[in-house]
Amino acid sequence: MTEDKESELRKAITGTFRENGLLIAASSLDRIIAAGVNPKDVVEEAKKEGLWIIAEDFILRFIKTDEELTEIAGEIGDAAELPVSVVKTKHSYAKDVAPQIRIREDTDITDKSSSDGTMQNFVDYFNNKYERLGSILKERPNYRTAVTVEALKKLGKTPEPQRIIVMVTEKRESKKGNKFFEAEDPTGQITVYVKPGERRLEQAYNDIMLDEVIGVEGVLSNNLFVAREITEPDLPISHPEHRSEEPVCVAYLSDTHVGSYLFLEKQFKAFIEWLKGSGNRKELSEAIKYVIIAGDLVDGIGVYPSQEKELTLPDINKQYAYFTDLVAQIPNYIEVIISVGNHDAVRRAEPQPKLPHEIAEGLEKLPNVHLVGNPVYADIHGVSHLIYHGTTLDTVIGSFADCSYKNPEKAMTHYLRKRHLAPVYGNDNLLPTTRDYMAINEIPDVLHCGHVHTNGYGNYRGVRIINSGTWQARTKYQEMLGHQPTPAHMPVLNLQNMEFTLLHFE
Repeated sequence: MTEDKESELRKAITGTFRENGLLIAASSLDRIIAAGVNPKDVVEEAKKEGLWIIAEDFILRFIKTDEELTEIAGEIGDAAELPVSVVKTKHSYAKDVAPQIRIREDTDITDKSSSDGTMQNFVDYFNNKYERLGSILKERPNYRTAVTVEALKKLGKTPEPQRIIVMVTEKRESKKGNKFFEAEDPTGQITVYVKPGERRLEQAYNDIMLDEVIGVEGVLSNNLFVAREITEPDLPISHPEHRSEEPVCVAYLSDTHVGSYLFLEKQFKAFIEWLKGSGNRKELSEAIKYVIIAGDLVDGIGVYPSQEKELTLPDINKQYAYFTDLVAQIPNYIEVIISVGNHDAVRRAEPQPKLPHEIAEGLEKLPNVHLVGNPVYADIHGVSHLIYHGTTLDTVIGSFADCSYKNPEKAMTHYLRKRHLAPVYGNDNLLPTTRDYMAINEIPDVLHCGHVHTNGYGNYRGVRIINSGTWQARTKYQEMLGHQPTPAHMPVLNLQNMEFTLLHFE
């Protein structure tokens, strides 16, 4: 069978189950195609038994005939005479370690959203963003004496350069190559001029994003503030870094997209079995104390046009029920932190609250599961984590020549340099909240994102940057864009020595 014909057959079989309200597991679909099982027979029997998930063991009923079963029984003989072997496994280290986890409720918007879309909401949001990022810049010795735009204009031209902290509202370039940007603070507006020919300054100008809060040093000349230096909030070169006293590990996941026919169920189950002690690298699996899932738990409904054609289960409640069944199989001594993303059953505008009770009731009953909003800070065994799905990575990647979907860690570095998870307001779906939950006021030890379906890892000024990729195979949209995801590649971080490992469950 050619690849195209097999793809068409898979879609047809998946469609048959979907039309009957049934979810067919990827491994079950493989069995049906390999053995030539009639999907209609499976559907009929599943309906009789009241099933909605077609597991692999159910398909096996339709593969083995009575003659085959008799033949197998004859080969086995008397089961009582078969030797029994007991395999002893090493006791899991993490099982004996008490969890140390603190969700920073003050950084989670859940139950705190008060925005109703009024003009005052927008004013409050931008004022808070300016205050938060401005306070970071004021920690720098040379910006402690920064003046307001109003005070700068009153001072006029001075022999010594002045410093201002402003939000950028517009960028423009003249035909002659002169570069300008409009900026403001709570006291007024000003035009900043960047002289051509100064490479370092021009690069800083090119890196500026609209709505970004920056520091500018320069002199006032004819109502223009002539820039000599442009400073981002950025991270300090050195800052306190935290480590666990015990060698516990975190497994980082995102973008499982349960409910999509491209969800890699077989690989995900292999991951769960690995946590239970199967396979190799047991010294690592036995140290896993935490699992963090950074959103897009399910594929959702109506997220993009014609999505229903790519779903094995076009029912949002059943998608979450299946996801819950999978999470429930993770050993209960492992703490699981679950955030949300743009495919999940919460509002699209960020920051996003945690999953609502009516969707997450099953997850709420699991004692080792912690449901959180997006973004959120969490202290895990003494190591600070900033967990964010990463929807705004699309904007950041599209804004910088050095960024691409192949290397998401570079775009995530810009989050840290700008100290904000959504530098540009207009490009992304953001809620104008009184507090700017997207600002990175506190420096995390680990920044964990997903969304782009590509793994990435980096270390920027002591912050470990982790993008956890996906558990969904390559989509048609990704093929059209030429984007190559890295599915079923799972990052693991040792919180004691910060050793990074990337495991493949392909």
